[in-house]
Amino acid sequence: MNDDRPPENERTVFNAGPATPPRAPGHIQVDDVLNHIFRVTRFIARGGMGEVFEGINDQSDERVAIKVMLPALAADENVQAMFRKEARTLTRLSHPALVQYRVLAQEPTLGVLYIVTEFVDGTNLADVLTTLKPSPADVRALARRLADGLRVAHSLGAIHRDISPDNVLLEGGQLKAAKIIDFGIAKDLAPDSKTIVGDGFAGKLNYVAPEQLGDFGREVGPWSDIYSLGLVLLAVARGRELDMGATFVDAVDRRRAGVDLSDVSPELVPMLEPMLVADPAQRLRSMDAVLSVIDGARQQRRASDTATPMASYTTAQPFQQGEPTGAVASKSGGPNKAIIAAAAAGALLLAAVGGYYVIGGKGGTPAAVEAQSGKPDDQARAAVEGALPNIGCSWIDISDVSDRGGQVSVTLKGVALDTAGAKAAVEKALGDAGLKGVNVSYDNVLVGSQGICEPLDALRPIREAGSPHIFAPGSKFELAQTGGKLVVRVPVDIDIGTEGAGLAFYGIEPNGQFEKIANSRAELEAILHDPGAAITPLGGSSYRIPVDTDHEGLSGLLLLAGREPFDGSLVAAPPPMRGDDWRKHFVEEAQKKGWTANMLWYRTVDETPG
Repeated sequence: MNDDRPPENERTVFNAGPATPPRAPGHIQVDDVLNHIFRVTRFIARGGMGEVFEGINDQSDERVAIKVMLPALAADENVQAMFRKEARTLTRLSHPALVQYRVLAQEPTLGVLYIVTEFVDGTNLADVLTTLKPSPADVRALARRLADGLRVAHSLGAIHRDISPDNVLLEGGQLKAAKIIDFGIAKDLAPDSKTIVGDGFAGKLNYVAPEQLGDFGREVGPWSDIYSLGLVLLAVARGRELDMGATFVDAVDRRRAGVDLSDVSPELVPMLEPMLVADPAQRLRSMDAVLSVIDGARQQRRASDTATPMASYTTAQPFQQGEPTGAVASKSGGPNKAIIAAAAAGALLLAAVGGYYVIGGKGGTPAAVEAQSGKPDDQARAAVEGALPNIGCSWIDISDVSDRGGQVSVTLKGVALDTAGAKAAVEKALGDAGLKGVNVSYDNVLVGSQGICEPLDALRPIREAGSPHIFAPGSKFELAQTGGKLVVRVPVDIDIGTEGAGLAFYGIEPNGQFEKIANSRAELEAILHDPGAAITPLGGSSYRIPVDTDHEGLSGLLLLAGREPFDGSLVAAPPPMRGDDWRKHFVEEAQKKGWTANMLWYRTVDETPG
C-alpha cells in the first residue's frame, strides 16, 4: 500500500507530539505566555505554515491549540497580510464539524504571529481507518456532518484545499463527532487571491482534486473540496488509505481514469459517484448540492426498504416501543422525516408561550415593535425585533427578554445561514439604540443550509405573532435507540386559533423542500381529533403533538394561516422548480389571501456515547 502521509512529527495532530524543540528565533516554546493570556504547555507538531502547540488560557483555564507562523513566512509582509485576512474568516467559522478558531494575535516580545483554536482531544481519522467498521448509514452520517461544516466555510469565502483523513479529528474517538482541522492553506475565493503555496497543488497527493494537479485549467473552488471529501469518505468506507498515485504523474493518470467504486456498498455509490467526477464542470459544484444528494440517496434507500409506499400522509396507531409510528407520517425516507406520533408517558412539560414570536408587517419588510415603556428590557426587545426581519436567510424569534437587577438579557431561537452575521446585526441594533451591556444568547440559533434561504426569505415578510402558532421547548434533541432505530420524540404545541380560519401545516427539509402534512383546516383538524393518534388537547384551540424524528440534523415546521385554498403547487414547489418569479408569486398570493406564517426549527443529534 502506498502511503503519502508525512511522518508523524510533521502532521498537525492535536493529541500527541514529540518533545519540545529547542528555542529558536521567531519560535515559541513550552512555558512561554503569549500576550499575558495563552500559556504554552506542549509542542504538538510542525506543519507547512508553522508549529502547533497545546496551551491554556490563563484567564479561563480553557485548553487551546496554538498555531505559530514559521519565521521565514512571517518575515514576508504579503504573507502576513494573507494570514491576517485568512484568520478574520476563520474566526467567523462556527459549526460542530469545524475546529473553532478563537483569535489571531501577535506576541510583541517574542515577535510571533499566531492563531488560537479550540483544543480537540481526539483521534486522527488517518490513524484509525483500518479499525473502523462503519455501516453505510455511518458513512452517510459522516458525509452529511463534514459537508455541512464545509458549506459554512464556503459561505464565508474560504475553501480548505486539503481535506484528507489527516485533517479530520474524531473527538472522543467517535466518527459522529468528527471535526475538520488545519485550514492553514485555506484560500479566499476572490479571483485575485493567492495562497502561500500558490494557485496549484496543495494538500495530500492521495486526496487532492484533479484541478489541483494542473488538469481542467487549474479551476480550484468549493468543488475541489467536494472531490477530496468524496475520497475521504471512500477511504472510510473501504477501511484503509487510498492508493490514488504514489507520484505526481501517477496521481494525474489515476484521476483521469476515474475512481473505482466497485468494492464499496451499492448504497454509497449514488452519493460518492457525483462527488468524484474528474471534470469539475461536471462534478457537484456546491456543498448544498452534496447535501441534497446525500439526502436523496438516503431517501431512495428507505423507499426501497419499506413494504408500504407512503406517498401521502396517513393516520397510524399509537406509539409502541420499538415501532415509531404516528398520526401523521412523512414520505418514507425523506431527510426530514417527522412523524406526528401518539403521546408517550412522561412527555416533556412545555413552558408558557406568551409573546414568543416576533411581530412583523404583512406583505413587506416587517416593522419594529415600539417599546411600551422606557424600561431597558422593552427597549432591548424593540431594538432586536426591529433588526431580525432584515437578516437574510433567517427565521429568528425572541424567546425571552428579562431585566434582573439592571442586567438585560435577550434569548434568541431559530435558524440562520450566517449566524455570525445575525449576531452582528443584533448587536448593531442594540448599539444604535444606545443600549450597552445587553446579554444576548445565540445558543439556540441553529446554523441553516443554503437550501432553506429561498423559502425563508419568502416567508419572513408574512410572519406574525399570536394565534395560530407552533412551539417546541428547545432547539436541540438527542436521538435514542428505539427498536433498533435512532428516534427522538419532540413535543410540539400547536394552537390552531379562531374557528374557521384557514390553515396549512408543512414539514421543511434541510434542502428547503416542503412536505405537506395538512393543506387545509379540515385536514389538520381531522389529524388532531383522530382518536387513534392520542394527541393531547391542551385546552381551547391548543394541542400537543409528539413529533418523532429519525434523522440527524435540521428540521423545520411551518404553520400557514389565512384564506383557503392554499395552492400546494406554489407553497410546496420543489427547490429545482422555484424559478426567479416563485418568490414574487408567493408573496403576491400571500398578500391577496392574508396569509401569515409561524415556524419552528430544531436540530436532532446523536451525541450520547453508546
